[in-house]
Amino acid sequence: MCGSPARSGRRGARRVEGGHRIEGRWNFASGVTHAIWLMCPCVLWEGDKPVRAPSGAPVTRIFWVPARDAEIVDTWHVLGLRGSGSYDFTLAGVFVPDSHSVSPTDPPRDGGVLYDPRLNLSWIWTATAANALGIARGALDAFTELAGTSTTMSTEPLRDRTLVQARVAEAEAILSAARAYVQVAAGDLWTRAGQGQSDLDAAIVQARLAITHTLHEAVRSVDLLFHAAGTNAIYEHNRLERHFRDIHVAVQHAAGLPAHMQAAGKALLGLRPDDPGW
Repeated sequence: MCGSPARSGRRGARRVEGGHRIEGRWNFASGVTHAIWLMCPCVLWEGDKPVRAPSGAPVTRIFWVPARDAEIVDTWHVLGLRGSGSYDFTLAGVFVPDSHSVSPTDPPRDGGVLYDPRLNLSWIWTATAANALGIARGALDAFTELAGTSTTMSTEPLRDRTLVQARVAEAEAILSAARAYVQVAAGDLWTRAGQGQSDLDAAIVQARLAITHTLHEAVRSVDLLFHAAGTNAIYEHNRLERHFRDIHVAVQHAAGLPAHMQAAGKALLGLRPDDPGW
């Protein structure tokens, strides 16, 4: 399965007998060319107006639709992470039975730590941080291979230059420290939640902070290597070029937003962030 967190509000979903009929367009559907099912959040409509909750916010429902009912839109022409295939897709008046939809405010049907709504983003975005760490580790591996054979303005291999040696060590330290932080913080939250501890505030702050911090530290690590490689780094035949592009797209993910730093700072100062998952 794949899907998009973005809700379709322009046309959305309309109630019919036995379910809803939905239409709209969704973006960033990573893996959509391989998916069997699509997750489609929609605003509910009655007539020409969206259905609104007592708070005034539009009412949203999530629908699960067979991928064969969608049309993929060829939009994924991007700087990096091209292999994710995160195309847009559209649906035009597809019927979805009630059994294949759910309200995001419904309580989870399964218990356990994995399904706790407050912790959902912590678990999902830990994987996002892992992806960034993997890209940066790939950049280190590619640079090590490159440094043994390549030169720039002199005949001296990159690996024999003191500045290059220092940059590699710095990149390694940055990456390893970020990895350790997110492993410890996410692991601590998982352990505490699994033990049924009621006060998870401090553990959530550390996990969420570690995730965002890791994304940005992975970028910093790759940037050091990219510049240390000199003009070698700009050629497509060197793998470092792809890692550079990929990591700069990866950090654009919602998990890397600077707003998460602000929310963490709020919490550390004794305030309660309003953002989801805190």
